[in-house]
Amino acid sequence: MAETTSAIMALTQPIAQDFAEGVKQPQIHFLEPVRSDSFTSSQRFTLRPRTDSHHLATLKPPSRKWLIAQARIWRFLMGIGMHFHDLNNPRPPKPAFVKHIPTLPRGSEPVSLYFYTPPDYNHRIATDHKYPVVVNFHGGGFVLGTALDDRYWAASLLKNVNCVVVSVGYRLAPEHPFPTAVDDSVDALLYLSSNAEDLGLDISRIALSGFSAGANLAFTVPLRLKYHTKAVVGSPSDEEDMSRWATTSELLSTYKEIEIVSIVAWYPLLDWTESRASKKRHAIKPEKALPKFFTDLFDHSYHPCPDMKGNHASPYASPALASDEMIKHGIPNDVQMFLCEYDMLLHEGQVFTERLENLDKKIETKTIPGVPHGFDKSPSPFRDTEAINALYAQACAGLLESFGQDASHVHRTYSLAQPSLAHSGTSLSEVQRPRRRTVAHNVPL
Repeated sequence: MAETTSAIMALTQPIAQDFAEGVKQPQIHFLEPVRSDSFTSSQRFTLRPRTDSHHLATLKPPSRKWLIAQARIWRFLMGIGMHFHDLNNPRPPKPAFVKHIPTLPRGSEPVSLYFYTPPDYNHRIATDHKYPVVVNFHGGGFVLGTALDDRYWAASLLKNVNCVVVSVGYRLAPEHPFPTAVDDSVDALLYLSSNAEDLGLDISRIALSGFSAGANLAFTVPLRLKYHTKAVVGSPSDEEDMSRWATTSELLSTYKEIEIVSIVAWYPLLDWTESRASKKRHAIKPEKALPKFFTDLFDHSYHPCPDMKGNHASPYASPALASDEMIKHGIPNDVQMFLCEYDMLLHEGQVFTERLENLDKKIETKTIPGVPHGFDKSPSPFRDTEAINALYAQACAGLLESFGQDASHVHRTYSLAQPSLAHSGTSLSEVQRPRRRTVAHNVPL
């Protein structure tokens, strides 16, 4: 769930080796998951006891001071890793401008919105042109990362979709545990809605995208917006919202209904109630998973012990546990998910795919063979950026269709037959072509 930490690790263990292994034809044996239709809805999504989850049986959880110290060290190291990440050519774009949303208490760190705009943006909005908008949430386990981490994704969106990209700088744990990241991201959507006219945004064509933890937000934010804000159900009554409500109410006073038409989720974390050990048992190559000291840092930071409310099982933390009714009406019809074959999160992505299909969502899921979690965030300047861009472009083509636009020019420009994710010359059409594995049969389609 923290692709950005993969970047740090790759400083000492080049990810090129992972890609090289991916061109071999491994004998893959998935654990056979339980078919979702063998349970009733209530049986499937009964909240699990607190002690069933990753770090939750810990008798002596780490202190908040120690968590904060670890987080700040890794943020510094990750900044170095992302510097090397940006050395690949062409260089990623810089944001055109930044907007800030104040938070409470006054003087606290604001929520920052980084805007990437097409070259003719200023001229066209002066003529009342409205751009579709992609709101992106960065990864990093809710602990690491910045809104600038996905600049290459923003570049692909600007090139292929001709939209405005808004990358959300939500506040991070452990300083700001759940549900701060979700609420900050909801506030970002409220801000865009309230200021759409000045910003030249078409709020009837909004898509959400995210990587890892950010992909979790891409699912939880629309649920939170629809079911847990004044915009829909009245003022919140639970304690966790009281600290944010005064700021949010100002945004809601000018809120205009938005339409989220699509979600693009890259290797999302979907269920906090399944233990890390269980996720690793489902993994094809557990040795490719993030080490325990990282996952412990993320888990303790975002859902501190003791969690008497069971926040880890909330649909705003674990969208896989949302009710059918919430998913039907809170998640847009068009969803794209890109999963990694060697990721411990692959299995839950497959299970959630099946559930979305059963709820008649238009879900397109592809598993990228031979790559670990966060494969596209390697700091190596020699990574195969062309192959990653081809995958990004495929997601862009899906977004164009969701926006009601022609995607043929993207399909003509990018062929998944070239280039390869590995450096051996093997093409995507032969081995690396993204493919979905069915939950029922565990075979590539």
